[in-house]
Amino acid sequence: MNVPTYYWTGAIEVTVEPHEMRMSHWVYAPKVVDVASGAVLLDLTGKPWDLVSVTEHPDALVFELRKYPGDRPGVTLQISMDRLEIRIGSHLVEEDVERHLDAALQLRRLS
Repeated sequence: MNVPTYYWTGAIEVTVEPHEMRMSHWVYAPKVVDVASGAVLLDLTGKPWDLVSVTEHPDALVFELRKYPGDRPGVTLQISMDRLEIRIGSHLVEEDVERHLDAALQLRRLS
């Protein structure tokens, strides 16, 4: 069962959609929705990205994500409260979030 968690006093809804990547290997892919508008800010449902944690700050939600199979460093994604913008590191992400996550993962592997 997918139970939502709310942040910023109910303004943002985060759900995770568990799916099995291999036998007994589960990934909990996040979906983030702006409750007021119903706009989907982030949807990794069915993707190999696993939500490790969400940390609520007054100005941003910080998501720690790991890509299956989890043998690589994770990636940090932020959603700002004021404009609901997504950032990975210092880069503003306006579309194709998964491509940007993969690029950030590649950079972490090289460093």
